[in-house]
Amino acid sequence: MRAHALVLRLERRVCDFVAGRGVVRPGEHLLLMLSGGADSMAMLAMLRAADRRLRLGLAMAALHVDYGLRGADSTRDREIVATACAAAGIELDVVTLEGRLHGPDFQARARELRYAKAQEAAACRGCTVVAAAHNRDDQAETILYRLAKYASPRGLVGMRPREEGAPGRAALARPLLCLGADEVRAYCAARGIAYGEDVTNAAPVYARNVVRHEVLAKLATLNPRVAETLAAGAEVAAAERDVIDAAVDAAWARVVAATDGDEFAALDLTALAREPEAVRALLLRRLAGGARGPGALVERREIEALARLASRRDDAGSATLRGGWEVVRGGERLALRRRTPAHACPLVVLPLGRRTPFCGRRYSAELLDGAVRPPEGGSVAAGAPPLEAFVGMDAPPPVLALRHPVRGDRFAPCGMGAETTVARFLAGARVPRPARARARVLDAGGRVAWVGYGTSAGERRGRVAESFRVTQSTRYTLHVVEEAR
Repeated sequence: MRAHALVLRLERRVCDFVAGRGVVRPGEHLLLMLSGGADSMAMLAMLRAADRRLRLGLAMAALHVDYGLRGADSTRDREIVATACAAAGIELDVVTLEGRLHGPDFQARARELRYAKAQEAAACRGCTVVAAAHNRDDQAETILYRLAKYASPRGLVGMRPREEGAPGRAALARPLLCLGADEVRAYCAARGIAYGEDVTNAAPVYARNVVRHEVLAKLATLNPRVAETLAAGAEVAAAERDVIDAAVDAAWARVVAATDGDEFAALDLTALAREPEAVRALLLRRLAGGARGPGALVERREIEALARLASRRDDAGSATLRGGWEVVRGGERLALRRRTPAHACPLVVLPLGRRTPFCGRRYSAELLDGAVRPPEGGSVAAGAPPLEAFVGMDAPPPVLALRHPVRGDRFAPCGMGAETTVARFLAGARVPRPARARARVLDAGGRVAWVGYGTSAGERRGRVAESFRVTQSTRYTLHVVEEAR
């Protein structure tokens, strides 16, 4: 009798949660992610009960992902899921991933792969919702893990009962967030539901396991209901986050800039500077996380790197983000784009009196006595005659080399006075960022003597270093010619 009362009470709580929070809606087609553990097998029974009691008219299918890493336990869990689905009349897809996961960060990669397979299965079966069996203790664990890893109040939000998917992707529902782990197991015992125990969930080698078995256990000595308290805090944080997101949406509309080429998103730096500091940080966080999907968590050091990039005095620089992305500064904008491999060509020695190929062009150098002045102008349109450089020297050069700019290259551009880095000079010359890595540096005995580059208008230009300027007292002039191949 007591078992029956427990079942009714917990099922009623899940029904109220599902209906009150819109976790699952009438007529939806669900794909249940079933691992064979207590949570997922309880979810199968709970959702069937909610379907009956709330008259939702749900259609259900199931997915089991078998990593093939736990021997007989993997087989046991697969059989538990298959038996339960057959009894419930639910079609089951089994995906075997044996040999697909190796190396560090196993749990995170396994989770990503599992959800990717769930979205694929949902699309194939026409399911609009993927149901995951996270419980209240999982919520508490997630909040603590995110707070320890990310310096963001967004981590307090935790997992939401329902997350709508991007266009063409299924929503994610978590109908058991209202139950604690002990309640889930008590329900399985009262209903006689078979489930398997995953012994790897107790292994302290995984960060989340440490949070679950050590951190939460310590906090429970201060507050025995710590998981419930953290879960309640997540609901408050989620409501506050909705208000903050609305404010950030409005600010985003004020600072967003048009994208160019392969850019994913861009912010106007002048408009960004007018926003309050806290709002600026939120906007930078949204920019950094934009390519990773809604609700993506961004690490503190990434936001700090973007803040430094936005506050630079020169309109240049970039910041590398996780996942193969970068934010670049130029044209008083911050732009998010995919990081592309840097262009690189090996250094080549430039001998006198002989044509030498380098990066798709040919170069020749001739050492002339005395001062030879360059002709008027300093740029050559694409397809026009060769670009020339006249480099003043006090003695014949020991070694001449052609290379691309490297980090830390410095020179004082002729006519500009102050010394700067080659990178800042190219940014100031409005050289498109992708083209800056292809700029050419004439290296004379380890010093930057000349920099050649292409403009956004397709012109080829060059600038001699001030210390290599041709003057009346110049003893030698190095005449360098750049031609298209």
